[in-house]
Amino acid sequence: MSLQAILAKIENDGKIRAEQIIQSARDEEKESLHQVNSRIKERRHRDVERIRNRIQAHSRQMDSHVRREMEKALLSHRRKLVDRAIKDSVKKIASVPDYLELIGVLLEGCDLQGEVEVLICAQDSNRITADYLKKFSSADRQFVLSSDNHADYGGIIMRSGDISLNATLSMIAELNHESMVMELSRLLPLEGQEE
Repeated sequence: MSLQAILAKIENDGKIRAEQIIQSARDEEKESLHQVNSRIKERRHRDVERIRNRIQAHSRQMDSHVRREMEKALLSHRRKLVDRAIKDSVKKIASVPDYLELIGVLLEGCDLQGEVEVLICAQDSNRITADYLKKFSSADRQFVLSSDNHADYGGIIMRSGDISLNATLSMIAELNHESMVMELSRLLPLEGQEE
C-alpha cells in the first residue's frame, strides 16, 4: 500500500471516528435535554431556555474540543508515518544500483585536506574499498579506509584530525526531515481545511 493510500485511509478513518464522537456527544446532549425537561417541566419557560442555552454552549465546546483533539491525533499519526517512511527510504537508498554514485558525490564534495579517514557501515565493506576511495583522492586530499565502521544504514563519515563530516544517509535525511514533513502535511489537508 502506498504512503498516499495509507494517509488517505488514516484521514478517512479519522473523519469517521470524529463523526462518531460528535454523534455520541449529540446523543448525550439529547439525553441530557430529555432528563432536564422531565425534571423541570413545572418550572417557568425562561428556566428551560437558560438550561437549553447552557447545554448548547457545552455542545459547541465539545464539538470544538473533539475537532481539535482529532486534528492533533491525526497530525501525530501522520508524523509517525512520515518518520517511518523516511527511515524505510534511507534503508532502500543504500541498496539502489547507483548508490556508489551517491557516495562518489559525497567524496567529491569533501573540503577536508590531507589524509581523510572514511568510515563506512559494515554492509558497504564489499562495495566501498580502499581502491574505490583512491579514485576520488587528489594531490591535496587522500581518502583512507578506516578500520572502524559506523552503525548507520549507509553513507560515510569523513574524518581529518579533530574535524568530522557526517554524511550518513540518516544524517542527510535528518537535516531535511522537517521540510519533508511540512511538504507532506501541506499536500494532505485536515478535514475541514481549505486546500
